[in-house]
Amino acid sequence: MAGGHEVRTVEGLAKGAELDPIQEGFRQCHGLQCGFCTPGMLMTCRALLDRNPDPDEDEIREAISGQICRCTGYASIVRSVKWAAAHEAEAVAK
Repeated sequence: MAGGHEVRTVEGLAKGAELDPIQEGFRQCHGLQCGFCTPGMLMTCRALLDRNPDPDEDEIREAISGQICRCTGYASIVRSVKWAAAHEAEAVAK
């Protein structure tokens, strides 16, 4: 089913030693806890930012609503996405 399509994984987000902004946002804002949901959250949030570079909190929560995180209460994940969006916008502006 994936033949002829690009498959992205969490391992492919970083560019060498440089973390993707969503990975760095999760690190900076403590969006990482036990790690169980982390790969799915990172990929979901990366896809969200690819579609919408400046999502509001409701849009972020809607995007991640299909995943369960038992550790964070989602607040730090939302902050992580907002951090990544802001830093991506800043990088584009330079």
